Amino acid sequence: MAGNDVGAASLSRLMMDELDLDSLDPVAAQIMDRSERALAEALQATADGTYQSELQTDGFDGHPLRLAVTVTIDGRRILLDFAGSSPQSRHGVNVVLNYTRAYASFAIKAAIAPDVPHNAGSFRPVEVTAPPGSVLNCLPPAPVASRHLVGHFLPSLIFAALTQALPGRLLAHGADALWMCVWRGDPFTLTTFHAGGSGARAMKDGLSATGFPTGVRAAPTEVIEALTPVRQHRRELRTDSGGAGAFRGGLGQTLQVSCGTSTLWSVNANVDRLRFPAAGAAGGQPGATGALTTGAGEALPAKQLVPLEPSDDVLLEMPGGGGGFGDPYTRDPRAVLMDVVNGYVSLEAARSAYGVAVSYVGTAGALVRPPSSYLLDLVETARLRAE
Repeated sequence: MAGNDVGAASLSRLMMDELDLDSLDPVAAQIMDRSERALAEALQATADGTYQSELQTDGFDGHPLRLAVTVTIDGRRILLDFAGSSPQSRHGVNVVLNYTRAYASFAIKAAIAPDVPHNAGSFRPVEVTAPPGSVLNCLPPAPVASRHLVGHFLPSLIFAALTQALPGRLLAHGADALWMCVWRGDPFTLTTFHAGGSGARAMKDGLSATGFPTGVRAAPTEVIEALTPVRQHRRELRTDSGGAGAFRGGLGQTLQVSCGTSTLWSVNANVDRLRFPAAGAAGGQPGATGALTTGAGEALPAKQLVPLEPSDDVLLEMPGGGGGFGDPYTRDPRAVLMDVVNGYVSLEAARSAYGVAVSYVGTAGALVRPPSSYLLDLVETARLRAE
């Protein structure tokens, strides 16, 4: 609030006093008109055509949801039609049309003109339609509280269609939907947000444990443990979860949670990509699917209230982003070596997924393993990649 007050006072001094304006409306109109023109010009520079893609999300009770889009670029305008998507659900993952418009418009701006400000003007060249009664244009009384479990997939869906018009420029699929968990016990209720990996970028690896398209951040462990009885025993990047590729997908996280009370507690884990992994792009491999289990490995149901005993713990293994933009065998062997050193890729995956021979030559059982603890065998790597 204080920051907003300072910003408003500074804007008032600049516009009203220094520039002697009576209203900010003409300035706002200029910004929006210029944003509209900039996005329209970027669309005009993109090849006209009709492009399609589809993907599946986990849905509920073993019944996946289908998301489909047809993207039509016509001069200075673009139409996104989500016909073919699943009907609305009786569960709370439905999306209202305004939410669909918001994430679709964001995806278009991010893909085609990322430097254009995000405002009403940059929405104008983008038309979004979805069949009434579908999961992306639900009708009352459809429940919508967990709409992010569908809506967050829209940028990946749209990017997959636009790769035909913008080859080699867009992200591979990522974990997409945030993992939102509601923990309850006596006397607390805690909602936490967690991110898997984002997809590989056109010229860089994907970001690990980083939400996309949302930028919501997870609360630090120290804050959670200071305010609630929830205890986080492990919170680490998940080795081998990022899809292999010339550029690797971002890694998901592993999180192990217990409750420090002697009473019953529960979790409702609104999570996805337990069944359908993030797809790679341009020859890259998919990321790892997620898993929701007890610490002993017993599967827990997602998207529903799970009662827990005081002695129970919960293990969240978040999905990784898809690899992209090239065969994994074209990745620089030294980059694979550093992935092994950093714990991003296992010795086994370096060999099987990337065709890179790395061996550990350090002290057995050492907890600290510097780069000198590993040996890259370029001769063996050449042999593996030639097979």
